[in-house]
Amino acid sequence: RLLKMRQYEVDQVDNGLRALERLGEAAYDIVLTDLSMPLLNGLGLLRQIKERYPDTDAIMITAFGSIDTAKQALKLGAFDYLTKPLELDDLERTVQTCLEMRELKRLRHERETLSEMVALMELSRTISARLDVTTQIRDFIGQLRNRFKPASVALSLLDPNEHKLTLMDQKGIIGAIEVGRDVALTRLSGDESVVRAHAELVEQHESGNQVVHVLRVQDRPVGVLQMTWGDGTPALSDKETQLFEVFTSSMAVALENGRLYSKLKHQNLQTIAALAAAIDARDTYTSGHSEQVTKYAVRMAEVMQKTETWIERLRYGALLHDVGKIGVPDSILLKPGQLTPEEFEKMKQHPVTGARIVETVLDDVRDIIRHHHERYDGSGYPDGLRGEDIPLESRVIAVADAFDAMTSDRAYRKGMSVDQAVKILRGGRNEQWQGDIVDVLIDLIDGEGETLLLGKDRPPQATFCDGNVGTLL
Repeated sequence: RLLKMRQYEVDQVDNGLRALERLGEAAYDIVLTDLSMPLLNGLGLLRQIKERYPDTDAIMITAFGSIDTAKQALKLGAFDYLTKPLELDDLERTVQTCLEMRELKRLRHERETLSEMVALMELSRTISARLDVTTQIRDFIGQLRNRFKPASVALSLLDPNEHKLTLMDQKGIIGAIEVGRDVALTRLSGDESVVRAHAELVEQHESGNQVVHVLRVQDRPVGVLQMTWGDGTPALSDKETQLFEVFTSSMAVALENGRLYSKLKHQNLQTIAALAAAIDARDTYTSGHSEQVTKYAVRMAEVMQKTETWIERLRYGALLHDVGKIGVPDSILLKPGQLTPEEFEKMKQHPVTGARIVETVLDDVRDIIRHHHERYDGSGYPDGLRGEDIPLESRVIAVADAFDAMTSDRAYRKGMSVDQAVKILRGGRNEQWQGDIVDVLIDLIDGEGETLLLGKDRPPQATFCDGNVGTLL
């Protein structure tokens, strides 16, 4: 009553067992408990709260306490121990201090999580700013053809693990070169040597109108460039040779960096996938959800003939679409039943939280995450965007997310069949989801069902609903 007078939201029960029941029905910040209660005393209640609801704080109040009971209460996790009679100001001060400490703890946890995410995303941003190897090679060969006018040119890169050269691009008829057998290569200086294995390549002159040049970084071969000219056309003049050596030396470094970039990008994507899986793993019902949504979304984008860069952005957005759930209390995220309206409002903040987490390091993914719960008819959240105002990547993820949610088990019901989910998707065309994007997924299910749905036997995924058909989290 004293706290209600000060505008705190307070629920009252008359015994410890009923208190436990209420904690199972809704999320509470603080439990104020007397030491002496029927059915379950205060210390017993503290023990149960510590074990079952560790995110809830408790304050012990008693008129018959002792130093021993105070020690026991604090050992069981009580925030404070108060004795009767209580002054309103003392009680409010204790409650307010507890709430402030909870907020500080929440902010500290969010800051630590954000710091981890920032470090990870900064690596992603640094890597993404560079060209991939395929683009580098295409541009490199284009510049060589424009400057030196060869009839044919080919570039192979050394795979240090496979001990072989892989032909990456060519203009003309030139085959790939296998390391480990003698291969005739022209060295610009004219020196001849025979070498083998991944650290060595054969180098010798073939003819006056062909150049086969070993690309090196710090004396270590990273690839081979071969150029030929027509009959009677000389290869390179002395001046062109100098330019060629400078040009290829710089390009060797760029290609090696590109190879490392591709490797780092792959590792980074694996790390992000692991992070997304860790977020999903907070609840067994969400295990594998982000990975499955990413699989659907990327395949849809491929059918839609989107660019590699666009698909890469979509991939990050899909993997991290639920990263904002880091900020959702377990008492809400893991609740085994329908959320209350208040709890659902908190859950609806996860796209906003997720966008805030990635905005400083993955700015082009921020809006994708923020708007993946918008609806095509404008009735979604958090901003009520509609139609093409919603980022296209978000519209794709929304369909993939909904399909995986509908066909996965919830804590309180089994997942739908694929046919049932497809029926709901069709029913939501141009209302909840963009119609032609829905059609893309349905066509994929019809044509690639067994392959596309591989992995759906993972642990079930938990989804939450506000009571309206098709509103999924």
